Amino acid sequence: MITSALMAPVLVSAATTAELKLTGRIIPAACIPNFVGGSTIDYGTIHVSTLNVTAQTMLPQKNTRMTITCEVPVKFALAGIDERAGTSEDTLTTVVGYGRGYKFGLGVASNGAKIGTYTLDMKNITADEGQTRSGVSSDGGVNWNTSVPAFSYGTIIGFSDSLKSQLPTAHKYISFDLNVVAAVVKSENLPIADEIQIDGLTTVEVKYL
Repeated sequence: MITSALMAPVLVSAATTAELKLTGRIIPAACIPNFVGGSTIDYGTIHVSTLNVTAQTMLPQKNTRMTITCEVPVKFALAGIDERAGTSEDTLTTVVGYGRGYKFGLGVASNGAKIGTYTLDMKNITADEGQTRSGVSSDGGVNWNTSVPAFSYGTIIGFSDSLKSQLPTAHKYISFDLNVVAAVVKSENLPIADEIQIDGLTTVEVKYL
């Protein structure tokens, strides 16, 4: 009986199913930022004799126009990234009430001195619905507050379709003037025998919410 059991054939079940795997990607609608007023703020030639020796010198205020155009309505915010971080002379005054977080760097001179600082704030904001209200978040979009629409470290700026709320809503189009206010350090800090290149650079990044 034992031998008979060991000799019995073993039955193996054949597979009765087959799997079809589906793959692909769904990507967000693209939002394209563009400086329609030009992407370079040019102060031209500044003669050292026009700089204050013992106090800061304000440069002429300048601006450009920026648009963000999306394929479909998208909820997004904007961040300003200082590509010359660490070169801002934060003791200078640009816009009254703007602290160091709002100040971006103008690069350094040949003697290592910081050249100055500048701030970037939004004026005349319009959206696809017409007027819009901006909101600022310092925690990546979890909480939103009413604040001046100006780029600063660690914050993002969103746009509402209501003048009564600062919570961002979806938009296909946002446009605004980007106002640039810059100041240069007292000239006694600078190597005035050398040519000094103002070298500010900001990247405006679209962040999808």
